Parts: sequence; structure tokens; C-alpha cells
Amino acid sequence: MKSKKGIIITGIVLAAITAASFAVWMIPQDIPTRFVISNPEQDIDALIEQQKIVSESTSEEFNKMLNGQITSDDYVNIAEISRSQVNSFIIKILESEIPTEWNESYAAFLEHLRSYNSYLAETVVVAKKLKDNPQSNITEDIGKLEQYLARADEYLSQSNLARP
Repeated sequence: MKSKKGIIITGIVLAAITAASFAVWMIPQDIPTRFVISNPEQDIDALIEQQKIVSESTSEEFNKMLNGQITSDDYVNIAEISRSQVNSFIIKILESEIPTEWNESYAAFLEHLRSYNSYLAETVVVAKKLKDNPQSNITEDIGKLEQYLARADEYLSQSNLARP
């Protein structure tokens, strides 16, 4: 009698464990994480400040590369790290629940970040061009870079003007 009872209880426990494991396995794991922004003005100001630091340091390193103080390969590594940081800012915005009245400002800032990332990609192209031929004429490339920065600045201005 005790052994039948033990077998039944063991069977029930095993069935419960199997059912629980199956239930956990069936629960979707791709639930996106959403960050609720409680102070959108403070949050966007912090992002702008962080991006400004990335921008200033990358610009300084780009000028060092142009002046021969660092190698093109060193600059490419720095630019890729900066692009990664900017991408993390973009992801933060995309994964956040932004109050409706701030949507336009955040959307313009998002475009600012994307334009700046395009600028960084082009600086990498210039760095590789200089690596292949240190005597390359990059005047036209510098003009393109300035256009990317001007476009990024326009989006940043739009973001500031769109604040509620």
C-alpha cells in the first residue's frame, strides 16, 4: 500500500514538474523591455550631453589623425567605439515610452543621432583612404563631412525647437 501511494505521489510530482517546465517553455521570451521616461526634458538633456562628449572626443581624435598624431587604424577603432555609443543612445530612445508631447523633439534628436552616425561612418572612409594613400586629396571628403555635421546640427536645432 505504501509503495503504491509513493508511486502515485511521485508520478503526480513528476507530472507537475513536467507541466510547469512546459508552461515556462511556452511563455514567450521576446517581451521587449520598455523604459518609461518620467522626466523627458532631463532625459533628453542627459542624452544630448553624452552625445556631445562623444562628438567632441571623436572630433579631437579625427583631427589628431589628420595631423599624423595617431594612425588611421587607431582612429577607426575610436570611431567604431563612438558609433557603438551613439547606437546605444538610439536604442535607448527607441525602447523608451516617451510622453506624446515630447515625440517630435525626441524624433528630431533621433535623426540627429542617425546623421551623426553617418558622419562617423564617413570619417572611417576618410581614415581608410588616408591609410591606403597618405597623400590622398580629401578636400571633397571634408566637405561631405561638414554637410553631415550641418545636417545633424539642423536636427538638433529642430529637437530643441520642438520641446513643449
